Amino acid sequence: MCDTVVRRGAAKIYLSTCRCIYRNLAFEEFLFRNHNLEKQPSAMLLWSNNPAVVIGRHQNPWVEANLDFLHDFNIDLARRHSGGGTVYHDRGNLNISFITSHKDHCRPKNLRFLADFLNRNFGLQIAPTKRDDMELPPRKSDETPRKISGTAARIARGRAYHHLTLLVDSKADILKAALKSPFRDQIETNASKSVRAAKVGCMREDKANISLEEVRRGIIKAFKEGHEECEVEHVDVQKISEQETEVVTNLEELLSWEWRYGKTPKFIFTTKNGHLKVEVEKGKISKIEGNAHDRHDLIRQRFDSSKFRNF
Repeated sequence: MCDTVVRRGAAKIYLSTCRCIYRNLAFEEFLFRNHNLEKQPSAMLLWSNNPAVVIGRHQNPWVEANLDFLHDFNIDLARRHSGGGTVYHDRGNLNISFITSHKDHCRPKNLRFLADFLNRNFGLQIAPTKRDDMELPPRKSDETPRKISGTAARIARGRAYHHLTLLVDSKADILKAALKSPFRDQIETNASKSVRAAKVGCMREDKANISLEEVRRGIIKAFKEGHEECEVEHVDVQKISEQETEVVTNLEELLSWEWRYGKTPKFIFTTKNGHLKVEVEKGKISKIEGNAHDRHDLIRQRFDSSKFRNF
């Protein structure tokens, strides 16, 4: 099995100094396409963002997040290139991206590497799951395990990355509110839906004095020790995203309404009273059924759920 493979040879660690989710995702995509895997077959990107909700490539933001809450609390909404479910980022969360060839891609190996390091060095009891998440055990016998990490991956043209969250000291109340859509039961869609964890936790619950920087330094050290040689580069992603043409293009796409909302698979929104059904394609209203009271002027307009609050 791939999870028994031992890391060897040359590697590189990229450390982003940027806190912007869009710029970091743009740089990650740049590395995915351009990192020299022949010279350094294994690479790792470490990054941390200001508060953001990140949905999977094939998801519906109106289902996955409370968009009004995000707006009110200045939380970014991003759509990433990889599939999978929705996650919450803040400065108490460490994002980790493993970049390899397709043949060397192994999510269980990466998770086992992280769990073993964290358990050994911080006295934790983190366990990877069959869904490629990571969990802490229940705090009480009648509770469920606490999810502290979610995984997603992207594979194309013989290359791959596996990226994941690691909740060290995130704001659980903000996370919960940001991911609680008020319209989840009013939308019919074939878009990928997140599988909600029964309970979410963070490492600080079991290790009170743990810090994200301490975890980051330790992961860097452990990753370096697993390779014969390993280069470490601090990357000014802010600067690169303003000067490197491909990163600039990636960033423009990630910031666009067409990518964040227009990429949403077709869906039907039903008002609370059931009087209206609104069909939405590529983020724009294509059809309204029911007693719309002149709301047909919204056809071909960008979908905005607030316009249907009185129905």
